[in-house]
Amino acid sequence: MLKIRLTEAQRDGTVSPELKARIGAAWGKLLDGASRGKNGYGWMNLPGRDIAALKETGRELARFGQIVLIGIGGSALGAQMLMNAFLDPLYPFVRADGQPQLFVADNADARSNESIWARLEPRKTALLAVSKSGRTLETLGNFLFFRQRLSAALGDEVEKHIFAVTDPAKGFLHDYAVAKGTRCLDFPGDTGGRYSVLSSCGLAAAGALGIDAERLLAGAAAMKKALLRDTAGSAATAIAREVLRGEAAGRNVTVFWSYGDRLKSVSEWFAQLWGESLGKNGLGLTPQAALGSIDQHSQLQLYTSGPDDKFFFFLSEKPGTEGRLAIPAGKLFDEARYLDGTSQERVLDCERRGVVASLKRRGLPLCEIELERTDEFCLGGLIFLLETVTALVGLALGVDPFDQPGVEEGKNYALALCGSTDYAGYLKTLEDIEAGSKSAVFSIE
Repeated sequence: MLKIRLTEAQRDGTVSPELKARIGAAWGKLLDGASRGKNGYGWMNLPGRDIAALKETGRELARFGQIVLIGIGGSALGAQMLMNAFLDPLYPFVRADGQPQLFVADNADARSNESIWARLEPRKTALLAVSKSGRTLETLGNFLFFRQRLSAALGDEVEKHIFAVTDPAKGFLHDYAVAKGTRCLDFPGDTGGRYSVLSSCGLAAAGALGIDAERLLAGAAAMKKALLRDTAGSAATAIAREVLRGEAAGRNVTVFWSYGDRLKSVSEWFAQLWGESLGKNGLGLTPQAALGSIDQHSQLQLYTSGPDDKFFFFLSEKPGTEGRLAIPAGKLFDEARYLDGTSQERVLDCERRGVVASLKRRGLPLCEIELERTDEFCLGGLIFLLETVTALVGLALGVDPFDQPGVEEGKNYALALCGSTDYAGYLKTLEDIEAGSKSAVFSIE
């Protein structure tokens, strides 16, 4: 499935009994929470849940030629990660025969939404709105925008083109689905958005595009089994231990460096998972998403010669032989002769190995993860591993890795500003904050 290589930092000292005990206690909390169905811990049980309804929704969505996935944060990043890994690099403009064209409407940006709408054929279009709460402001606004346009084109037929994934009991999307008879999947109530890619949240859209949900879950189940076989000696424990040793030594930045365009969105998904789970109570590890080899030419100087405050993840795929280079004869090409017969995948891997070696020479800590191949089984295992590491680090730090109070506060202010009477009480607080803050203002014409 995958291979992991951990390199310790030269200055981070030995592993203390206290750190071992904290990670052991974190495992205890994690397994207890999952077994009792505690809120936030449900992702641990996703590999064993029935997905028959999810697969049927995927088949129904696939009958449409075009799909607009409306969601933000964990309600979109997971599906985008799967699409990036398994579909054509130029998708949605290049796709397999019969494969729907899927656009993601995440940000509340009118220009982007207008551009998506201009490329849609209403009678071939389905809307898939995803929100755990059913009231996420950006998702609500984008849903209303596309529904309004679709309704003007289709009239009463519009409801046949709408799908939702949301809370099974409350929220706008739930109430809308009940009132209109819209096809609706439950967003698992015991699972937060950033941990939800292996649920209906990420797999409904993926299934519509031909991505194998069962293999993703099988990979996650295999990883879970491997980790639970010996929690103390598991890869998740070892990675969490090195991250926490680094945190104690002042390494509060985590660089997640994916090598290969198809793994780019793993870094972006991980950045939300890591940052939103660990940034609590004045603690946290700041994530930085990087793409190899591109960011060797923008960030590597900082990483090798800047502050020694980082822990590095490197994600790659076992290099293949695709794209072998054939160097033409003649003196002009002599300087490039060493590349003759070399695959482009090997060139990228040589770039990665060179960067890793330069960091190791400086005594910096890193975790190398190499996928045997980029398929659903291996990626499902990787997802479960990274979620487990994140949860262990959070619990060992003494924070709740499954809530997001800092995000909710900003959401509440935004809802108040937009006129929601349910959040009117936040408006006065916001106005007081704005009036009381000292800001330098420059107007340049």
